[in-house]
Amino acid sequence: MKKLLLLIFIWSLNSLASPNSIIAIVNDDLITFDKISSEIKTSSTKEQKLALINRQIDLALQLQKVKEVGVIPKNNAINIALKKVASQNNLTLTQLKNLPQFGEIVENITNQLSLRGLKQVVLKKANVKLTQVEISDALKKNSNDSKKLKQQIKIAQIAISSIDQTNSLLQSKDELIKQFLLDLSDKINNGTSFSSLAKLYSQDPSYKNGGESGWLDKDRLPPIFKQNLQGLKKNELSKPFKTAQGWRIIKNINKRNVDTHLASIKAQLIQKKKNTFFNSWVKGLREKAYIEIFDHKL
Repeated sequence: MKKLLLLIFIWSLNSLASPNSIIAIVNDDLITFDKISSEIKTSSTKEQKLALINRQIDLALQLQKVKEVGVIPKNNAINIALKKVASQNNLTLTQLKNLPQFGEIVENITNQLSLRGLKQVVLKKANVKLTQVEISDALKKNSNDSKKLKQQIKIAQIAISSIDQTNSLLQSKDELIKQFLLDLSDKINNGTSFSSLAKLYSQDPSYKNGGESGWLDKDRLPPIFKQNLQGLKKNELSKPFKTAQGWRIIKNINKRNVDTHLASIKAQLIQKKKNTFFNSWVKGLREKAYIEIFDHKL
């Protein structure tokens, strides 16, 4: 009886795939059992294991496409991700780099960023549009959600953080910048285009757009901005004020109330269509690829 149990035990071990056992071939790439082993539970069915393999196949096809298209994440993006991983694990970046698995961490991050970049490239081809019928149907299905209005504001700004002090030794830097912005305000109030002056003098990246922002949620603005926008009518200018990034004047371009529930529904519908488009694209990769799954090893 003991010999029989031992034989059964040995047979059961041999029937399981070893960590380096090949469980699928995807074009020229091999997928080994260790790719899915961490996600397999004792209760996992064969169908669940096959689903894990198919996910790895999809990832392999996308990474092959990454190489073909040449989607390469920037070093800065990789470094930011590494710092985040280090912080999440209460490590310094140096300590993270000293870990024996650091190379594997870098590879995983690079692959994740590459896959994200590939998806962005693919979705540029997706001409996603919503019909009024689709929006109406979605609103009916979510009719229990309360309608919420959010106030948004569009502003323009001229920001100055540094100024030439060569000929003004008696005035401080702050005094010079404040006076400069007051002079610009006078010009704007006398008819000079805010946009043209922002393009000439503003030291904020928004200078390219004439100082204009997109629509901003008013409740997310920094307190100093809220304070200086208080009481401003449409197209009125604020007085110069100082922030941690320097001095600025802002112009109240417009305000609006947005139905956040409607905006959320639209965003969900658009994302769903994008996901459908991308999944269809991945399916197309599968149809053109050589794929073989050794499911007898599961």
